[in-house]
Formats: sequence, C-alpha cells, structure tokens
Amino acid sequence: MEKILLVISLLVFLVSMGTAVLVRRSLVRFTEQLSDCLDAMKAGEKEIDFQEDEETLTGKISVKMRQLYETMELRSEENIRQREQLESMISDISHQVKTPIASIRMYHDLLKREGLEEEKREEFLCAVEHQVDKLEFFMKSMIRMSRLETGIVKVEPEQNSVYELIAQAVCDVALKAEEKEIDIDVSCEESLCAYFDRKWTVEAVFNILDNGVKYTKTGGKLEISAGKTDFFVRIKIKDNGRGIAEARIPDIFKRFYREPESADVEGVGIGLYLAREIVMKQKGFLEVRSKVGEGTEAYVNLPLERM
Repeated sequence: MEKILLVISLLVFLVSMGTAVLVRRSLVRFTEQLSDCLDAMKAGEKEIDFQEDEETLTGKISVKMRQLYETMELRSEENIRQREQLESMISDISHQVKTPIASIRMYHDLLKREGLEEEKREEFLCAVEHQVDKLEFFMKSMIRMSRLETGIVKVEPEQNSVYELIAQAVCDVALKAEEKEIDIDVSCEESLCAYFDRKWTVEAVFNILDNGVKYTKTGGKLEISAGKTDFFVRIKIKDNGRGIAEARIPDIFKRFYREPESADVEGVGIGLYLAREIVMKQKGFLEVRSKVGEGTEAYVNLPLERM
C-alpha cells in the first residue's frame, strides 16, 4: 500500500512538474509575442501579426491588443489631420493679415514725408482707414467663426418666419445693392415658417446675398424666392453675376477660399464657409449651382419641423 501511495505521489509530482514546465513555456512564448507586438506598435509598423486566431488566452489578449492599436492609429491620424488643419489655418490667417498691414505701413511712410500735398494726405488717410476697416472685418469674422466652431455660442432652432428672415437679410445688404444699382426681387409668402435660429440664419442668408452683390455687375439683379419641399423650406437666391466654374463649387465653402479672378473684390473668404456651417448645425443643408457668365443659384434648405 505504501509503495502504491509512493508511486501515486511520484506521478502527481511528475505531472505537476510537467504542467509547470508547459505553463512556463507558454508564458515565455506569450511574453515574447506580447513584447514583439509592443515593439512593432512602438515602431509604428502597419502590418503586425497579433496571432489572434487562436482560441486561447493569448489569442483573446491579442484581440484586445489589436483593438487598442487600431484606436491608437485612428487617434494618431486625427491628431495629424488636426495639426495640418491648424498649420493651414495659421498660414491663411497670416496671408489675410499681411497684406493690409503692409499697406498701412506703406501709407504711414508716405504720410511722414515733408511737403506732402493736402489732397494726397487725405487720399492716403482714406486708404489707411480702408485697410483698417478690412482688418476689423476680418477679425470680427474670425471671432464669429471661432465662437460657432467651439460651441461657445450655440445655434438654437425654433419656429420662425421665413419672410421676416429674408426681409432682415435683404435690409442688411440693401445699401451695397443700391450703390451698384442692383435690383432685389423677393417672392415669399408671409405665413411661411421653418425651424431655425433667427440671428445666425440671418447672417447665413446675408452672407450669400452679400456674395451675390459683390460678384454681380452694376445694374444686375438678385432674385429671392422661398417655398416648401417635402421636409424643408427652400430659399432660392439667384444672381446674374460672373458665375463659378463647376469644378470650383466644392472649394467655395472652404475657409479663406477665394477664386483667383476675385482679387479685385473685397472679402476674406469666410462668408460661405460660415453660411454652410450655420445651416448644417440646424440640420439643414446648402446647395450651389452655377455657370460661368450666367450667374449663380444658392439654395438654403431649412427644416420644416424640429429635428
């Protein structure tokens, strides 16, 4: 009996030792695999063998490792994209500010000259004032854009009159239109309503109208109409200005974008970007159709009901 117990104890010991050796080997292999994966992740390698097909603890942990790696990759790509956007925006801002500042310095140097005629002095002072106004407009536009993008000011849609929206936007642009003898024709039922934030949406519609006035020749025309579709109220703004090449239409909604031919027209390239952002934040959308030499049609689609 004692011999049998001794044999059993010996067998148990040997099995335990064998199991311990196997476990140790498995742990060493798992540790090596884990170390290799971590080294590959650290090095930024794209093709990593996580060995996640095995129905083992190692395989299950490898699945989690792969998921962690994919999350890290997405965040890394997002950080790179945000950094590129920031660098691009800083470059654009620098470009927008550099020109008026250079002009102000130039006129300042001219004004310092002795014996300058009074007529020229007045001319240069007016030019300086114009450049200062341009800088002020740019800074105000940047502040509005920043407040909207960061959510400091929230767009709060509620039921409002579309007729009053159009009337306010037309009133704001009327002086510029009058200076260029541009007629504005409006067709909208007074009872027409939609869901939008009145203050911000007036700015969006004004920005579109302002662009229409800027790029329409003296004596031109703006036509504004509004009506219901299935789920939206569509405001159509049509001008008979210079028009936009079809290939460039997606670009006009980018921050600071200006067409090469528009150097003679005032602006900083934020208006349409802001207009689209404002409309999209209210679950609406903005469309533009245009042909060079035939004018442009912009469609502001605002929800009929709260979304």
